[in-house]
Amino acid sequence: MVLDNVFDTDVKAGHGDQEATPVNVDESTVADWTEEEERAVKRKIDFIMLPILGLAFFALQMDRGNISNALTSTITQDLGIDTDQINAGSSLLSAGIVLLEIPSNILLQRVGPQRWLSGQIVAWGLVAIFQNFITNYGGYLVTRLLLGLCEAGFIPGALYTMSTWYKKSESSLRISIFFLGNLLASATVSLIGAGILSMGDRYGVAGWRWLFIVEGAITIGVGIIFILFIPPSVGNGSPLISFGRWSYFSRRESYILVRRVLLDDPAKTTNHLQISGSDVWTTVKNPRILVHILITLTATIPVNAINTYGPSVIKSLGYGTVKANAMASVGSFISAILIVILGWLCDATKRRTPALLVGAVWSLIAFTCLREAWKWSAGRKYAAVVFSMAVNSTVHILNVGWLSVNCQNPQERSVSMAIIIMGANAAGIAGSQVFRTPDAPLYLNAFTACLALSAVVVLEIIGQGAWYFFSNRKLDKRGDGPVVTGKTDETPDGHKVELVRKWRWTW
Repeated sequence: MVLDNVFDTDVKAGHGDQEATPVNVDESTVADWTEEEERAVKRKIDFIMLPILGLAFFALQMDRGNISNALTSTITQDLGIDTDQINAGSSLLSAGIVLLEIPSNILLQRVGPQRWLSGQIVAWGLVAIFQNFITNYGGYLVTRLLLGLCEAGFIPGALYTMSTWYKKSESSLRISIFFLGNLLASATVSLIGAGILSMGDRYGVAGWRWLFIVEGAITIGVGIIFILFIPPSVGNGSPLISFGRWSYFSRRESYILVRRVLLDDPAKTTNHLQISGSDVWTTVKNPRILVHILITLTATIPVNAINTYGPSVIKSLGYGTVKANAMASVGSFISAILIVILGWLCDATKRRTPALLVGAVWSLIAFTCLREAWKWSAGRKYAAVVFSMAVNSTVHILNVGWLSVNCQNPQERSVSMAIIIMGANAAGIAGSQVFRTPDAPLYLNAFTACLALSAVVVLEIIGQGAWYFFSNRKLDKRGDGPVVTGKTDETPDGHKVELVRKWRWTW
């Protein structure tokens, strides 16, 4: 069988020197299980992996985003700092994440997600608690930087881990559900923060200090759950709490789990990857991937800006601290519903561009309203803020799934997940500088910048979708497009097979 333009994953079967037989997945029926068996296994993955990963993401966003709640308390007065200095701390947190994103993801491949991700959660939970002890601007900056360094690599590591468990046609909805941890944190952290801040200065401890103590302790609890219950890898369903005595999956289910993913994308592997400097450089300079990074960057800057200062903007309308934090949660609940619907639409249609355009156009309309809201009543201004917060990270989340399904090998997928999250955090650095003290209280310059970026995102999505669409047209016209290959273990009848599939871009 002659294969031109092959993407080879360099994954060895590991069973002697017997040559693997090429099996064209597009032309052969090689699945030896029923649809009902696969649905049952998929449901089991959903109920095991998604709650644990989503809970961890919830903890990450809670500890990263609670500064917006602390701003409505007395943190600026107690530390003797202003809004611009708070922004500098937020920028340092994002810088810490960007700095270690790729190294962390490489270490995850060597150590394994169960141990590496668990250690990260406990580490940033401890730092979150230690924020309670800061007394000056220097301490604030140090703890925010440490928080970013400890969180670095968790999101791309979790995304890559998910990609090894799910098929391409299942990925967008599951990634959306995973990001619900982020969105629900954005919503409920405001409510939790409102409750904690209502304690006031109990026992002589300021409300914002209680905020860091309580939420940091919650994170450490989440880390313990993660350590005990997350399965180590596809094909190994024995969590730490089982002490090797039981598994989430039977031998038959483990076989289906591994094979179904490889039949869908032969380039995927369940083994630990070896990621070289060449793999990183090849991914970084890929123009197709860079466009995805640009989409995330321009879409996330306004999101970070409005999410950080949303509660403060609402408070400026005349509402109290507790009520402003509670009212700020409404947009995130709307966003959670929106992202699940759009994620389902992506998987159902096997298309990504239309769903991303919905989120991008929503953002464009929202910031247009905010730009003009200074003329409106307090109630209408609040509605405009909620409408803008409701889009939250919708475009970025869908873009992550879009990039993942268009990665041609595991190394590219692992590195690109790290880079796109780096892009999101770089946007956090820029986003934290959008709302400036001299621009208060109308923030016209801030809202104008957010509006302009939202317009650019619409154009970027249309351009990337067109690029993929016409690339597929060229592949169809040539008739001998690239092929992706990967090796799997022995089949039940003792034969080794090399799976191959024609490559097509997902637009």
